[in-house]
Amino acid sequence: MRKSLSSAEDPVLTKDGDSFAPRHRSTSNLPDNLAEADDEAVAAYLLDLMIASRRMADKRGFRFLAYLIGVAAEESRLLMLGRSAMGRSGGDDI
Repeated sequence: MRKSLSSAEDPVLTKDGDSFAPRHRSTSNLPDNLAEADDEAVAAYLLDLMIASRRMADKRGFRFLAYLIGVAAEESRLLMLGRSAMGRSGGDDI
């Protein structure tokens, strides 16, 4: 059973508001041995890392970079759920 994930665009702030620790998981959520870790654990770790990077870029004033990381994190989250945002916009097909 998969855990439900929040939107990557709306990160949950930690208690002090200044921490960049990954949300909904322990601070040290990197599997001990990445070679033996399952794909879902590695994907969850990388998603948390992207979200923390987005929050840090936003806090430091790199708004466009934070936006781009947020778009990538949201697409990653949707792909983990078996969906994609690619077909929704009605943009140009390549």
